[in-house]
Amino acid sequence: MKGKKVLITRAKEDNKEFREQLERKGAIVVEKPMIHFTQVEDLTEIYSYLNQLETIDWIVFTSAQTVSHFFKIAESYNVKFYFYPNLKIATVGEKTKLKLELLGYRTNFVPIQYTAEVLAENMDENIAGKRILIPQSNLASKEYLRVFKKRGATPIPVTIYNTKAVEYPVDEFCDVINEKFDYLTFTSGSTFKAFYQNMTKAKKTLNAEKIISIGPSTSLVIRDNNLTVNGSATTHTVEGMVRAIEKLEENV
Repeated sequence: MKGKKVLITRAKEDNKEFREQLERKGAIVVEKPMIHFTQVEDLTEIYSYLNQLETIDWIVFTSAQTVSHFFKIAESYNVKFYFYPNLKIATVGEKTKLKLELLGYRTNFVPIQYTAEVLAENMDENIAGKRILIPQSNLASKEYLRVFKKRGATPIPVTIYNTKAVEYPVDEFCDVINEKFDYLTFTSGSTFKAFYQNMTKAKKTLNAEKIISIGPSTSLVIRDNNLTVNGSATTHTVEGMVRAIEKLEENV
């Protein structure tokens, strides 16, 4: 990977670890965030559920960003979680779990595979009849909610922050894409969609760049736009993406 140029497109606040891992491998890393996050203005709905936590059995977090936004809101609302000893927490992925632990909380369930669908299929064998609070982004997947419902649970999705595309001036985007990257990395469908929108507006096309996806749902979005996914993370993490790039380099 030494000397290979890699574009990171995830939100700025999430880039540090990914960049460091790539640079340790000798890659030349360029950051161009394609999305950013903003807390929703109207918090009425989440406040309502924070007022009735005694009726909630589980809280599910599917990303570290969701953990950050949720506990920021809860703290501002002066919620004391030690008043709810029976409340359980599930997290998708080790990074989400770590973020939760850094805030002083622990998770009761992490799925073996880092997807919301696997979590919904395996969380709590006695889940029927239970209420599950799911703080989320405005762009969160709805598929795993159906799994909870099928198992007899009541999922309660509440949007607490918005994921928004970054729209760059054409000249600025062209300056970046003209750098001739070896790898373009996408950690979500939303990062790819925003990249593709900027690319379309700038009337640019890809050349020899290889596309690396964090997992199946992101890959599907990329392929739906008639582009090839050259590598996908087996474990749906940035470490997995680094390994996917290394594998491609080994096969050159």
